[in-house]
Amino acid sequence: MVLGLMIIILGFWVWKLYQNKKQGEGEARALEKEKDELEQMLQSISAKAPASQSGLADYQQKLQKKKEQAKAKIMQMLKEKGKISNSEVAKALNISSATVRRYFDELEAENKAKQVGQDGRSVVYTAI
Repeated sequence: MVLGLMIIILGFWVWKLYQNKKQGEGEARALEKEKDELEQMLQSISAKAPASQSGLADYQQKLQKKKEQAKAKIMQMLKEKGKISNSEVAKALNISSATVRRYFDELEAENKAKQVGQDGRSVVYTAI
């Protein structure tokens, strides 16, 4: 009886480790994708206007446009589902959790979204 319980606990522990590893790999892929997109954006702007102020302005404008598009998608998800978590958005938009947190912080500052819960997996966001 005790041996069976220990086997079940060990199996659950191994499964949980596997899930954490899988989530970490997904987060690493999302960060790598973001890095590659930013590098491509910078290269395309540098090729058009090398070392100029307009090149930097173009880069910042493209970053802002990308951010606004992502925030619009987040708001659409909020309206469709009512409440969403950080990890749901990260998976849906294929961006890192850190980026999602920054976007949610901005949406909260704009009074468009509200955090429900204090920390960890219990945190979800709702539209205001």
